Amino acid sequence: MRLRRYLEVLRMPGVARVVLFATIGRFPFAIVPLSIVLLMREEGYHYGQIGAAIGAEGIAIGLTAGFVGRLVDRAGRRRVILVTGAVSAVALSAWAAAILGHASVGLLVAVAAIQGATIPPISASMRSLWPRLVPERALEAAYAFDAIQLELVFVVGPLIAAGFATALTPAVGVFMCAGLYATAAAGFATAPAARAVAEETAERTRAGALRSPGIRTLVLASLVTAISFGALEVALTAFAEEEGSRGAVGPLITVWAMGSVIGGLWYGARSWTAPAERRFLVLMALLAAGSAPLPFAPSIAVMGILLVFTGLALAPLATTEYSLVSSLAPPGTLTEAYSWQIVANVLGAGAGSLIAGVLTEEASVEWALATAGIACTLGLAVAVAGRHTLRATAGAVS
Repeated sequence: MRLRRYLEVLRMPGVARVVLFATIGRFPFAIVPLSIVLLMREEGYHYGQIGAAIGAEGIAIGLTAGFVGRLVDRAGRRRVILVTGAVSAVALSAWAAAILGHASVGLLVAVAAIQGATIPPISASMRSLWPRLVPERALEAAYAFDAIQLELVFVVGPLIAAGFATALTPAVGVFMCAGLYATAAAGFATAPAARAVAEETAERTRAGALRSPGIRTLVLASLVTAISFGALEVALTAFAEEEGSRGAVGPLITVWAMGSVIGGLWYGARSWTAPAERRFLVLMALLAAGSAPLPFAPSIAVMGILLVFTGLALAPLATTEYSLVSSLAPPGTLTEAYSWQIVANVLGAGAGSLIAGVLTEEASVEWALATAGIACTLGLAVAVAGRHTLRATAGAVS
């Protein structure tokens, strides 16, 4: 594999600093959900209540992140990222304190919603910067690196969350992530590469990036598919608990992410001639096929093996999706377009957490695990139905 392509990307002027702070800002994505699940379980909350709190965060992101991304395109990164980073850090600390104080589920849902609405838009900003920081020949490698970096966060993050939960308390992971959000926002927003890049002038319409049919197809397909991610966060915790080792959920999520890293390294080191929209459909199909066997895992060890195969398509799928967003977003709306992609992933994951929490309580862990395969299959159906909009010539603007 030509791994030097990734080193070439990192050595380009200004890239290293924004990548560093983007990584710091992404660690909470992998640490907070599991830490909240484990903390709420430790404090005696039921899975349905846990799903409601985590789902509220996802819904809040879904209602606000696209418009925060639009604000970045119009007002600039610096102010938006600094303000949201500070507010999100405070809200996340308040969420942990409320759980420790055995607050009502209604209060936890409200605080979780505030935290979700103010997550700093660092990931969307990073992805919108890539076309301006690297030449076109290195862009696919840059997107692959971005996807792999995120997956590496999900390799290490759950281990950190599980480690704090075992050695101290899950609350440590939550409070630490509040500090990470504040640090990442300050470092990323003040980086020369992030401040110096001029934004394209956007045509100001109510639809924004969503006036592109291709972006709408990607957002809907991602929304449905992401139900599987949130469902597995909760279902794997319940599965590990049912198998007598709640702490095993951290390693399970880690091997899932490791599969994605392996797939991403292989995918990003190659040059592809097939159109991105065709690769997107194939990878969606592979993800659906990999998720299908999970409800039948008889043990933690077998579940770990299955999760590696399930993860193989994740980073390649994300890489291809980033490339499609870049080609389909209307001029001047790139940060917003990537924000809608994040909205879809987080909103879908929040719905998946809620669904899995209810199914775990009311049906079985197996049904909660089956949600992943069902959601991926439905996401594939959406992508296939809208495949004609994913070509750059067809999906630019309606």
